[in-house]
Amino acid sequence: MTYRELYDAAVRAVAEGGAESNTEDYEERAQYLLATFCFECAGLDALWCAANGTSSKGAPETVCVSLDSPFGLSDAFAPAAIYYLAAMLVLDENEEMSESFLARYSDQLATLRASLPMGKERIRDHYPDLA
Repeated sequence: MTYRELYDAAVRAVAEGGAESNTEDYEERAQYLLATFCFECAGLDALWCAANGTSSKGAPETVCVSLDSPFGLSDAFAPAAIYYLAAMLVLDENEEMSESFLARYSDQLATLRASLPMGKERIRDHYPDLA
């Protein structure tokens, strides 16, 4: 999956994909927004990959991605990326639509977090003298 596929899905979600629509500004902004998304979700992606026995692709360490390069996170993050990108693209033009997409983005991330298994950890005794 490439960033362009995510971009195309987000543009279709905001109904801006018609043959006559001018989405050049969206395409330019999307490169930065998708890099931001990957940076913000890299930690959760690492946890998700560890829990599912896969290796993390490694999120891009740049402020801008090429739309034709492969998506930097696990494919499970694609729906969240689409919602995030759609929300950010229409933030200034349609605040209500943007909020709706941001809610879906948050729900997707919550679903991914909830799917992570619990892990055992040692509990540190901060009060050893209170026994």
